[in-house]
Amino acid sequence: MKYERAGFQIDNAALGHIWAAHDLGNVKDVEWAGKGINNPALTINDKHVVRFDGIINEGVSRFYGEQSAYAYLKKAGIPCPEVVVLDDSKTLVPYDYMIMTRVKGTPLLDEWAGLSNEQRQDASQEAGRLLALMHNIILPHFGRLYGTERIFDTWFAYIMDKFQRDGQASINEGLISQALYDRMQRTLQDYRSTFDSVTKPHLVHWDYHFGNLLQQDGKITAILDFEWGLGGDPAHDFNRRSQWDEECPGSLAWLYTGATGVRALEPDHEIRVSLYEMVWFLDCVVDARDTDEASGMRDQLIDRLAWLENN
Repeated sequence: MKYERAGFQIDNAALGHIWAAHDLGNVKDVEWAGKGINNPALTINDKHVVRFDGIINEGVSRFYGEQSAYAYLKKAGIPCPEVVVLDDSKTLVPYDYMIMTRVKGTPLLDEWAGLSNEQRQDASQEAGRLLALMHNIILPHFGRLYGTERIFDTWFAYIMDKFQRDGQASINEGLISQALYDRMQRTLQDYRSTFDSVTKPHLVHWDYHFGNLLQQDGKITAILDFEWGLGGDPAHDFNRRSQWDEECPGSLAWLYTGATGVRALEPDHEIRVSLYEMVWFLDCVVDARDTDEASGMRDQLIDRLAWLENN
């Protein structure tokens, strides 16, 4: 049988070769795990999950960062999978892949509508509590958890590198104007003291949303998908807060309650989150699937930029 998704494909024979190479036995049962496109994943024998890098990333595999993040989480007592194999040799298949233990549960996002109000509140507050516990983890450097070329001496240096790469790509593709890029750059420079106040690199998920949280009966069983994890400002993980409430109504306030019970917010939290929302929307413009989506992300970017320019 063949499994295909957005340019990615693999069959049972290839999966069998992988399982045999790592002494994991025979492949008897295969199911899709989640809806990931960049990192398609399959559940094997109800025991393991194998994730493939569908982006065909050049250089050091992003999965090394995820493996490192899970090690930090395990040490802190935060629920997550355990990495069994990480293979970026591309000798068996033309993809980097990572095999993890399967954690029981389904994405909180998928089950939200069927949960009771009490379960929703408990799950959201636990999501906030776990997020704050994760932010208590201090990393050795700013920037991504994988690849030496992604390490920075300061948080501001990382932010500017990310902005400039995404910004130039957006200009080259005609998605934003040079004038908009210049406005964003001036705003980031204006808030440099905010970025420079981040003197310790905290573990940041970068893509924290309810689709990356597993739950069972309203209880969080794992945090997933750390391939973009980095060392930086904890406020960065609130960059998708509008999405939390849109997809899971009521979750935003509950999540904040859970998070602030463990870690106090910085006095300028709203400024910080607005900065990271702006940078996030630029990333979304670059990765948009079509012009309509890119236009919508650009509108939200401009909204955040205008708010920052007036505060």
